[in-house]
Amino acid sequence: MRKQKRSIYAKRKKLYGFMWFLYNRHTFGNFGINSILYRPQKITNKNHIYIGDHVSFDKDLRMEAICTKGNQTFSPHLEIGSYTHAEQRCQIFCANSVSIGNHVIISSDVFITDVSHEYSNIKLDILEQPLSVGSTVIGDYCFIGTGVKIIKPVHIGEHVIIGANTVIHQNIPSYCIVAGNPAHIIKKYNFQTGKWEPVHMQEIT
Repeated sequence: MRKQKRSIYAKRKKLYGFMWFLYNRHTFGNFGINSILYRPQKITNKNHIYIGDHVSFDKDLRMEAICTKGNQTFSPHLEIGSYTHAEQRCQIFCANSVSIGNHVIISSDVFITDVSHEYSNIKLDILEQPLSVGSTVIGDYCFIGTGVKIIKPVHIGEHVIIGANTVIHQNIPSYCIVAGNPAHIIKKYNFQTGKWEPVHMQEIT
């Protein structure tokens, strides 16, 4: 009897997943096979968001493609590579271009954006001032630790490990480990020795 109930539950879950997949395929720019975005969630302008295969985002996701702000208009392109996974409370904001590669692991409470708020006009609230936009790229096989904030348009190479609570506002080369606020390179991968080797708190330039 229990096996029968489990079989019925599994079939219902599979059918529900397939129906949800079909719905997402028609609302997102792309929604890959076996991908799931758990609820609750806040996702805006889905037609500007492209999800690869086997992607998962845990609950309390906030993913926003920004098309307008005040009298500004944007054409955002937000792309998530295949086999990428994010834990709970991930926030991603895109007004121009955010590209997250394949096999990227994003820990909880991570913030990613390609947008900066202008603040030059002291007579206006910051939220009333225009947005400055760029391009944020995160390469394949990166690991982004808990609480990391990527607060400006940056390019992060592949196989980068970012320590917990690190604040990123500069480009990061491939095959390195960074930590701190501001972020510093603390290790690099040595292809000759096949090991991650410490460096002397190298500043990112």
